[in-house]
Amino acid sequence: MSHLSWNCQGSGRSLSSSTATHLARLIASTKALVIFVSETRSDKISRTQLINRFSVLDSHIVPARGQLGGLWLMWNDDVSLSIVHSSHHLILAKGLFKPSNQYYNLVCMYGDPHHLKTTTIWEEVATFVLDNLGIPTFCMGDLNNIMHVNEKCGPNPANVVRICNFYCLVKNYGFFDLGFSGPAYTWTNKRFSTNPTFQLLNHCLANAEWCTIFPRTSVFHLPMIYSDHAPILAMLDCSTHKPKKPFRFENWWLMEDDFPPTAR
Repeated sequence: MSHLSWNCQGSGRSLSSSTATHLARLIASTKALVIFVSETRSDKISRTQLINRFSVLDSHIVPARGQLGGLWLMWNDDVSLSIVHSSHHLILAKGLFKPSNQYYNLVCMYGDPHHLKTTTIWEEVATFVLDNLGIPTFCMGDLNNIMHVNEKCGPNPANVVRICNFYCLVKNYGFFDLGFSGPAYTWTNKRFSTNPTFQLLNHCLANAEWCTIFPRTSVFHLPMIYSDHAPILAMLDCSTHKPKKPFRFENWWLMEDDFPPTAR
């Protein structure tokens, strides 16, 4: 199964926008079973509209506060999700992958960009994990934090104290970074002609139980289109067999109007 996460930086005025159309094509081309979209900046879209627009089984929505935040979680037939808790920064769910009857915990994260609520957000995650000990747990999303100095490239130095504190926070709650394939950074300020900054803000994390059940999980950073964040795709394979159709770069990404010219 595959999980897709994207900070879309605003979903547009309707589900017929260029951003929403790009998201629909991403879902179809990656065959994602679980889709998490953050910073939708929308409080008008309904659960039924998401189901119909993206051809998913079900969805859960956290409306934006004005033009701030907003989360969508969608899933398809092979997965059953039960929402345990949701807030402006989090969606916590219990999941079941039906084909293998495998239960797991899902943490969908939109970290505080101002770093004021980071500890509080992760304490909620810790409570969720402790209430479900021994169950594989997967975390994905825009953490709005980096865990190593080399995860930032730009004119201003990284905040080493904040990095160390966040790294310890994640490790203390039993999570491991699953790594990635693709571009090194998932966010840019797009000031390419002046002072460009790049950071690795979007991550896939997991606990030890997850790494035991899904040891072949592969994470891909996809092209940065219609947002200053790159979508991230996690391919989950608990079998020892090579997938029949491995993930591959889609040529249609190059045709999008917003595809960075420097990446062509």
